[in-house]
Amino acid sequence: MNSQLAWEMIRVSFRASRELQDLLPQLRDQCSPEEYKDCAHGIARAIHGINTALIDKALASHPELESRIESELAEVGRID
Repeated sequence: MNSQLAWEMIRVSFRASRELQDLLPQLRDQCSPEEYKDCAHGIARAIHGINTALIDKALASHPELESRIESELAEVGRID
């Protein structure tokens, strides 16, 4: 894969993870504690899966993108 595709994988991964995390407050407010705990664990597993399947693979092919991730997170606090 080329660097541009690897960066797109990273961007999509961060966006998907962010959207999953954004569900947590609604789940906490509208679900029972047991339901929330189950959903929160599911979200954590999903984010881990995204990281493993996409981000780790992209960085394995293009380790130089790690510094770009760190730079963007430091500059704007997120990857867009």
